[in-house]
Amino acid sequence: MHSVILTELSTKSDLKAIIGAMSNVLKIDKREAIEKAKKLPVTLAANLPEKEAQLMADMFSGMGAGIRVNPPLGKAPATAATAAAPATAATPAAAVPQREPRAWKTEVPKRGIPLGCLFFIMLSLIGFATYASLNYEWIMEQVELQLKPSPEKSEKLLKKGEMKQAKKSIQKQLREKPNDTDLLILQGRYYISAARKRMDDMHWKTYDKANALPEIDTAVAIFRKAESLNPRDANIPRWISIAEQLRRALPEAETAARRAITLNPEDADNWNQLGSVFIDGEQISQAEQVFYRALKINQANASTLKNLTILNLYYTQDAQKAASFLFNYLNQKEAAMDMDSYNLRVDLTTEMIGDFNPPLERLSPPSLSFEEYERRRKQIADDPRLKTDPLLQEQLGLLYMSKGERIAAEDCFIKSIHLNASMESSRKMLAVMYLKDKNYEKALQIMQSAVDNGGKDLFFWKNIGFLQKYFKANPEEANKAFNRYLAYGGDSYVDRVRKEFR
Repeated sequence: MHSVILTELSTKSDLKAIIGAMSNVLKIDKREAIEKAKKLPVTLAANLPEKEAQLMADMFSGMGAGIRVNPPLGKAPATAATAAAPATAATPAAAVPQREPRAWKTEVPKRGIPLGCLFFIMLSLIGFATYASLNYEWIMEQVELQLKPSPEKSEKLLKKGEMKQAKKSIQKQLREKPNDTDLLILQGRYYISAARKRMDDMHWKTYDKANALPEIDTAVAIFRKAESLNPRDANIPRWISIAEQLRRALPEAETAARRAITLNPEDADNWNQLGSVFIDGEQISQAEQVFYRALKINQANASTLKNLTILNLYYTQDAQKAASFLFNYLNQKEAAMDMDSYNLRVDLTTEMIGDFNPPLERLSPPSLSFEEYERRRKQIADDPRLKTDPLLQEQLGLLYMSKGERIAAEDCFIKSIHLNASMESSRKMLAVMYLKDKNYEKALQIMQSAVDNGGKDLFFWKNIGFLQKYFKANPEEANKAFNRYLAYGGDSYVDRVRKEFR
């Protein structure tokens, strides 16, 4: 059995990896591992079989650590089971082969290392050893610094949604600095995030003082403590306003937002928060004025652009104006991680679809009486050509579609296309179904496959352009599709399509 011993660390060692490995091997935390690494040698493991000792030695050596294995690998001491035993009648001594003693040569080699080279190597080793000893403490300090929590790291954990780690990191820092207002703000933000998570889990949209979550009460108390420590920091009343707004205490939220503006009127986020409170209070005109004031300060403020999209899409119902704000919002980096951006695109597309199409019900097959539906369905189902005839499959799909049997209709249209890839009308009916279901991704895919297979119906090019513009927010691809639509002469919506180029 073998022991693996850590004997040396240097500037070339991967100290962070070594500390982590020591923590895992010795089952201690990283701070204890750092302390042990300062007092070499350290026994990493004892009584290991040769194979496991070899693996551990290779792992730490690969990180640049000095490792000693005792006894050396390949030279494990004999155990009682393998020790030499006296010869018996079954194993006579004469039957045991004997190795002749090895003759050791003691001749001085005829060639050696030149004295100058040897002196240079010795000086290099001494210099490296001196450098390593002088920088060892600094190296260990850098490792400790990387492992030490900080407000920046805590904020990143909050943004990633790693709530437990964020809470632990913030609490650890607050034990050292209990009156640090930046840390208190982070702690309040943690409780707001925790409350929002619970709301999402319980499918709550809003709640008021009567049904407030304790996390929000805690957040408000923490923010007010921070404000008492630093009453000139405008960020604190803004966060108070956010927390009060979440528990529907709108007068308190408005007061706090105005206090933030008084402290820092040039911060667009303060104006944006006041506008958000106005929206919740359905003071739409005041909200719009405040949001425009925020845009004057910062035209690229993502929160303001998003709020103006919401205001115009859902309150003033000006979809065209909402689209301009949404496209600007989507260009901001914050939109990439915001799930709301997808929902806003879907809702905007739903509002705009009537600009480019008649009511989708008019594009669907007419409804039939139950008797007529059953008569036609039975006639088609009994036809022996049904499995091989794309037209019969399409007719059956139209019957199912007229009765609202969406899954059966979709299955028939897809079979029709498989039997004949140029079935343009089946693809059109699928697109109409997907548009009605607000499944715009599938609608775009089926219409693109229609034109790729020679489809000439202007419905496809027009709606490919429309979806690329308002659902995918890709004006370049939208213009390509609209140009093809116009090149084929357009339909009754040609004037509306031309407006897209103005």
